[in-house]
Amino acid sequence: MNLAMLLSCSSFEGFFGRVQGQSRKSYLETYRNDFAWYYARGLRDHGINPILYIPSMYETGKYKTDVGVDVRFLRLNCVYWPLEFLWPKRLIRRSRWALYMDEQLNALAFSQPLKASLIQDNIDVLYVQEYWSGRFDYIVNNVDIPVVGADHGAMSDRVVKLFKRTALKKAVQCYGQTEKECRTIELYGGHSVLAPNGCDVLEFFPDFSTPRRKTILSVCRLNDKHKRTSDLIRVIATLPEEWSLDIVGAGPDRRMLEGLASGLRVSSRVRFHGFVGRAEVRDFLRRCGVFAMPSANEAVALAALEAMACGAAVVLSRIPPFEDLITDGVNGRLARVGDIAGLANCIIDAWERRESLGSAAYDTVLTRYNSHLLYQRLAESLRSAGHRA
Repeated sequence: MNLAMLLSCSSFEGFFGRVQGQSRKSYLETYRNDFAWYYARGLRDHGINPILYIPSMYETGKYKTDVGVDVRFLRLNCVYWPLEFLWPKRLIRRSRWALYMDEQLNALAFSQPLKASLIQDNIDVLYVQEYWSGRFDYIVNNVDIPVVGADHGAMSDRVVKLFKRTALKKAVQCYGQTEKECRTIELYGGHSVLAPNGCDVLEFFPDFSTPRRKTILSVCRLNDKHKRTSDLIRVIATLPEEWSLDIVGAGPDRRMLEGLASGLRVSSRVRFHGFVGRAEVRDFLRRCGVFAMPSANEAVALAALEAMACGAAVVLSRIPPFEDLITDGVNGRLARVGDIAGLANCIIDAWERRESLGSAAYDTVLTRYNSHLLYQRLAESLRSAGHRA
């Protein structure tokens, strides 16, 4: 079975280039730290042939990679280019309707190469990242093969839903990360399947020989409105001097976060490591004192699962996907979004109970979020979607 996985970025240059600092060469040869590569390799192990589809302003064509997953770039019509770089995206995102129209125009701009590629690659099912987007509504009504949608962290409460009932009904099925998300899909007339993210427990597992230190670790894209990394910098300013913060990841708000650390006089205790590879991420997870993710919204975040699999004590925000993942005080701690004092208290408590929380966290991933089992179920579901359409 051939599966096209359409990523949600409006362009390769805008997200992977400008935000993540990747070139086409580095993306194809070394970039492996996101859901698409995890899913693609996992599905390939279960008999699905996935191809990553990425809209691009300048790139085109299909490329092979060393992990057996092809990448195809879909050339955007140049008419859309001013919206990508000249029109401030932050202004578009302030209005639901402006964002919706931008996503529709983006899909229109790569619709012709998309349709041609689906035929050329003999695609059986098109997997579209983020079904709450205007892009999904356009695509599901304009391609002639089965379409499935997936949730990987987009918020459903700030988007245009006027056309969602039609779009979700037309999709063969939509994959939700939580039971609550699946119920929302059903409310809009879609067919839901529970499919949370998983973690490769053969790659991420505890190393009890490595001592843990009084460090807080954050692994995320530096988009502060979403990830709220600034909350952790404010927490460090309230903790004793022996505590430090490691921030792993790249993004548009790094300079702002560095300025915040300087303003709070904690620059010497806050280390920015940028984008690193999977093995380095695992090393960070195995030696951190506490892993923290105070995000305003997430799916079942891969970084949180990997931290738990490595036996780290985790402190996450009290949002629905994390409430499904964490029983507060048992396998981690939950703090209210934006509550700096509460977040600091949870981090101290997690450090003091790091062994018991870390052990329970590892057991949670092993029994409920083992990617080898989850990808097998997803592969079976995708085959079923292709047959039902």
